[in-house]
Parts: sequence; structure tokens; C-alpha cells
Amino acid sequence: VFVTGVAGFIGSNLAKRLFNDIEGIKVVGIDNMNDYYDVRLKEARLEELSSNEEFTFIKGNLADKELITSIFKDYRP
Repeated sequence: VFVTGVAGFIGSNLAKRLFNDIEGIKVVGIDNMNDYYDVRLKEARLEELSSNEEFTFIKGNLADKELITSIFKDYRP
């Protein structure tokens, strides 16, 4: 599953819910880690998600077509 904004409140809670509710799921999350609000909150959420070996974080922008294309090619969400 590909989750955008994974370091934000909604994205991180969605990823946690997916891990709790669906056995064997893999989550690829992207976030640009902007400073719209305290980045330390985002880093703490990512640290928690990273404790799951089925979680992959990619720092990047959803508007970066090359990056998004490579995510779909490499991870096949």
C-alpha cells in the first residue's frame, strides 16, 4: 500500500491502522517533511512506523513524477 503524507497525523495513523488490521501488509510511505508544523512530530511518527520491518519511508514530493514512477516500478503498491 502506498501512503502519501505518511509522517503527518492522518497518514501515520492510517499506516498504523493498516499494520494492525491487515496481516502481512507492506506499506511504502512518502512525505516531503516540510515545516508546515514541527518536523520533530513527523520524525517521531516515522520512528514509530519504522519499527515495523514491512514499512519503507521515502522522503520526496508527490509532484516528482520520476520519483513516483520509480516507487510504482520498484514496490508495486
